[in-house]
Formats: sequence, C-alpha cells, structure tokens
Amino acid sequence: MPILREYLRPATLAEAVSLMEARGNRAALLAGGADLIGALESRLHPDVDAVIDLSQLGLSGCYATDTHLVLGATATLTDVLANETIGALADGLLRKAARNEGPVNFRNAATVGGIVAGAATDSEFYAALLALGATVSTTAAAQPEALHAVGQKGAIAGIITAIHVPLENAHGGLARVARTPADRPIVAALAVVAGHTTRVAYCGLATRPILEGADAPAWSDFRGSAAYREAMVRVLRARALAAASAT
Repeated sequence: MPILREYLRPATLAEAVSLMEARGNRAALLAGGADLIGALESRLHPDVDAVIDLSQLGLSGCYATDTHLVLGATATLTDVLANETIGALADGLLRKAARNEGPVNFRNAATVGGIVAGAATDSEFYAALLALGATVSTTAAAQPEALHAVGQKGAIAGIITAIHVPLENAHGGLARVARTPADRPIVAALAVVAGHTTRVAYCGLATRPILEGADAPAWSDFRGSAAYREAMVRVLRARALAAASAT
C-alpha cells in the first residue's frame, strides 16, 4: 500500500490550489483514481505522501451552453456516455472514443480531467478532444487555452477545472488498429470535418496524443515500431477522413 501522511479534501477550489501550492511535488490530485491509486500502490511516485481529493469541488457536470459543450474535470467517462448532446456531437465521435478507453469499471472511475492530465499515448478520448478543437480551463490561466497548445508544454500547470468543446455542425470519423477490438489502440486516427475546417488527431503515434502537424516523432514499443506506426497512420488517416466525409 502507498505510504501517505495526508488525505486532504478541500471544500473550495481556492483551498485546493492553496493546498497544492503548499505541498508542491509531495501532493497528488485525486479525482476518480483510475490511474493514481495503482501508481501509488506500486510506488511509482515515491515522493508523494499526500493526496488532494477534488470530489467536493462541484466539477463533475456535463452541460451545453449556446456555443460549447462543457465537461467538468471530475465528470467520469460514464457521465460522458450518458450525455445526449455528447452522443450527437460529430456523429458520436466523443462517445465512441470514451467507450474505447476501457471497460465499464474503468469508465466509472476515470475522469475527463484525469485523462487530459495523464495524456496517455493511446487515449482515443484525448485525441477526440484534439480533433474537436477543445480548450481547457485551469486555475493557472485566466482564459481557456487550446488543448493542443497546452499539451505541447508538457505537464499542465494548476488544476484542470473544465474542458470546452465547440458545438459545431461537424462530422467525425475514427479508424484504429489494435490487437483485438476490445484493446486500446496501437494507433488511431480521429477526424472532424466542420464546414471548410478539417482537423485530424492521432493517438499511439507519439508519446502523447497529437494534432496533425505537431512536431512529435513517432515512438516504438513492444506493440509496434515507429516505422510501423507511421505507415499505419497514413492508412488510418484516409479511413477516418472517409468516414467523416461519408456521414
């Protein structure tokens, strides 16, 4: 089990920020705990001896404004799947990507903010947000910032509070290759066509999901070499764009 000295449960966002600033690298933010608990138990973060639970901060809502879909940072993937507006957006691209993140037990725990903060290389949900032109609100910035720009900086500063997805008249397409249909992808391409704008994002190609055009080299692991991933991306890009254009 992890060796923790403090379990902190702030009642306000300001309190959470204060606790995080006071403890620095000693503290980890806890939302759903889908990845954090296992990492602490296996001592992947040996310097962490405090967790800051974000569950009481009112960041779990998913709702639509006139222009955007707002996903609260502590909303789970199960919440995302249940939202009707999300299901209709870009031919259900975000809903499909959420379902592909993992089995139901994982989706019940995994949060939107946790997935964005983790930026796992094979996260189709993160890639879908990139393709949809999402922006991210944090306590470190006065205004929402483009997710692709924030991601290029590396670790996200502050506490993620919400993700904003433009409500466009858009069509989406997803193409993936995996060891089995139930596995997370080796590589995937997600395309969104909105009027004269086309955005394509990839996961599995680089060490984090990227928007097309990003300066990020392909990587290798036991599932595929960099050359294999680059070759497959060209095929998957064409398939994703064809799917988006056909709807």
